[in-house]
Amino acid sequence: MFKKKMRMAAVLLAAGIMTTAISGCGGSESAPAGSAAGADGGGMKVGVVLKTLSNPFYVTMQEAMEAKADEMGLEMVLQAPEAETDTEKQMQIVENLVVQQIDGLVLAPNGSAELVPAIKKANDENIPVVILDARIAEEDLKEAGAHIDCFIGSDNYQGGELAAQALYDQLGGKGKVAVLEGISGVESGELRVGGFKDKLKELGGLEIVASQPADWDQELGYTVFQNILQANPDITGVFCANDMMALGAVKAIEDMNLSDQITVIGFDATDDAKAAIKEGRMYASVAQSPDLMGTTALDVLQQLKDEGKCEAEIAIDVELVTEENAG
Repeated sequence: MFKKKMRMAAVLLAAGIMTTAISGCGGSESAPAGSAAGADGGGMKVGVVLKTLSNPFYVTMQEAMEAKADEMGLEMVLQAPEAETDTEKQMQIVENLVVQQIDGLVLAPNGSAELVPAIKKANDENIPVVILDARIAEEDLKEAGAHIDCFIGSDNYQGGELAAQALYDQLGGKGKVAVLEGISGVESGELRVGGFKDKLKELGGLEIVASQPADWDQELGYTVFQNILQANPDITGVFCANDMMALGAVKAIEDMNLSDQITVIGFDATDDAKAAIKEGRMYASVAQSPDLMGTTALDVLQQLKDEGKCEAEIAIDVELVTEENAG
């Protein structure tokens, strides 16, 4: 669990960091955002490395950060590998940004341990490091003599619990369900699945007959869930640890003419997922706030510049999105 929970502006004000945010680009450097002199940014050059820009979640984060960077007068250089599984490319991007003498680094890591050497290089250059969305393993940081300044992320465990309660209620507390996991070893996915499974165990009544990784990918979500359905045709519900996999599962369900039988819950509440919810093809998704997550990271870097300190952890609350509040 997080040391401190934050909900929107009230908490940001309490932390004294209501300022502004940044952007991203699949594998190649984006045009610097906010390069004009601004009242707050004071000429700061910030490097931002997201997991990918092939996932709408990170595109939303990118757009919010670009707008924030312009508002703050920051120069922002944003990059991302094409695939969320590409930790090697992410490490290369971070190392290249460190060489460019950035004043701060925002990183949404594709691995909990793999990015530690790159973080250590940023530390050695006295570059503040803010981690988004997925944690870096503390034991690996300690072993390498590295550190981060702040972690900002959703309460993923809470989100899994919300999904479990919603699926339990929708299925009347009985039936067989499946889980599509993210990339093995990535903390955010493990927390989502862990919260879901723990809550179902507490509630009782629903049986998890399959739990398999689909690596956050829509096509893999389709294939994995299609195979699960063939082995378990009486499944009545599925929880997917992100919306890309959920949309793949929806397609598999529709191709097997099982739409009336299976309730699908995803995670992220992307625009495509919310459209599917409004169309009745998905039941719900757990909403994060990628825009707030990204802009808060910029606020934190500004606070570090101005005050030399910041909160060690900032948690962004999640909520369940159904047809009633899908917009």
